[in-house]
Amino acid sequence: MDLNLMEPGSRRAFLAWMGRLGLSAALAPVALRALQVLGLPDGDQVQAAPLPLQSGPAPARYYTRLEGGKVQCQLCPRHEVLAPGQMGFCRVRQNLGGVLMTHAYGQPCVLNLDPIGKNPLCHFYPEMTVLAIAHAGCNLRCLYCQNWQFSQKSPTQTKNIVPFDFRQSAARMQARHIGGVSFTYTEADCAPEFAGDFAGFCGQFGLKRTLCTAGYLGKQPFQDLLRNFEAVTITYKGATDDFYQRVVGGSLRPVLESMVLAKTEGKWLEVATLIVPTLNDSREGLTAMARWLRGNLGAETPWHLERFEPQFKLMNLPPTPQQTLETARQIGLDAGLKFVYISNLAPHPGNHTYCPSCGRVLVKRLGFKVLENHLVQGACPSCRTRIPGAWA
Repeated sequence: MDLNLMEPGSRRAFLAWMGRLGLSAALAPVALRALQVLGLPDGDQVQAAPLPLQSGPAPARYYTRLEGGKVQCQLCPRHEVLAPGQMGFCRVRQNLGGVLMTHAYGQPCVLNLDPIGKNPLCHFYPEMTVLAIAHAGCNLRCLYCQNWQFSQKSPTQTKNIVPFDFRQSAARMQARHIGGVSFTYTEADCAPEFAGDFAGFCGQFGLKRTLCTAGYLGKQPFQDLLRNFEAVTITYKGATDDFYQRVVGGSLRPVLESMVLAKTEGKWLEVATLIVPTLNDSREGLTAMARWLRGNLGAETPWHLERFEPQFKLMNLPPTPQQTLETARQIGLDAGLKFVYISNLAPHPGNHTYCPSCGRVLVKRLGFKVLENHLVQGACPSCRTRIPGAWA
C-alpha cells in the first residue's frame, strides 16, 4: 500500500503513531512497509489499533551472582556490579531480585526496510534490502550520536513494536523477498540475547544476517554473538584512547580486539568512521587509523568514511566538510587500503566500488542506492580481478 494513497484519516493516524514511536515522517513509507511485511496493522487499521504494549524483561546472559543479591555483568568491558533494582550503564540490563534481566528482548523501537548499504556494507550483497531492527539502549555515550533518540534511552522509556513473533516475521520476510535482517541504529551488543536468537532463527530461513556495532563487548560474548551473523560492520570511532574516553565514553582496546576477532572468526568485516570536525579529523589521527586497518585487518577490508551532521551534544559543530572526507579517503588509499568509501555524501565518486587493478567502476552508487553492478561472478569484467566480499 502506498502511504500517499491511504485515506486522510488513517494516514494522519499512522503518522501520529510514528511520532509516538519516535520515528520521523520521512521514514513513514519504509516503516509502514516494514509493518506490513511482518503482518502488523496496516494504515487502514492503525486508527483503531491500540498503541503497542511493552512486554516484560527476559533473563539475561553473561553475569555472575555475588553476595547480598548483587550481580556482576560480564557482557562488556565495564564489568558493572549492580545492586538489586539497579539498571546498568547501558540502560538495558537490570538486577531484579538477584537475577540479571534484559529489557531488550523482542520489543524493538525501530523497524525499517533499508538498503544494505546503509548498514554500511558495500561488499555484501549490495542490492539487498534488509529489515533493520533496533532496541533502545547503548553502553557508550558518544557526544555526537546520530541516533540518540533511541540509543540514550532504555527500552522501558520508548514505545516499542510488540508483539514480535520470530516465526511469522522470518517467514514473511522470506515470502516477500526481503533478503535479510540487520541489527543497527543502536547497539545490538547490549541485547545479544534477542539479536543472537533472532538472527540464528532467520538463518534457518536462508535469510542473511548482518550486524552494525561499536564492538565494545567482551571477547566471549562477542564471539558467541558472531556465530549467528555472516557480515559485521564495526565503528572505529577514533585513533586514541583519549578520544574514546572524552568523546565516546569507553576505551579503544576492546574495539580493536573486536575487529580482529570478527576477522579471525571468518565473518565478512567492514569498518566505518564518522568524521567529526575538530575531534577525530586530524591528518595524523586518520593516518594512524588507516595504517592500523591495513596492518591488522588487511588491505581488502572496506573503510567507510561518514559525514557528521550536528546532533545530540555537539550541535555547535559544523557538518563535516566535503574536502575533509576526500582527504581522509586519500589517506586511506595512500595507506594501502583498496576500498575506501565516502558513504553518506551523495552524489560523490567515493560512493562507488572500483577495481583495484584497472580502476574500472564496478558498482556505481548514489549514496546507498546501487545504480549499476558490473561484477561478473564477483570479478571485474575487464581484467578478471576478484573483488572480496559476497556478491549475488
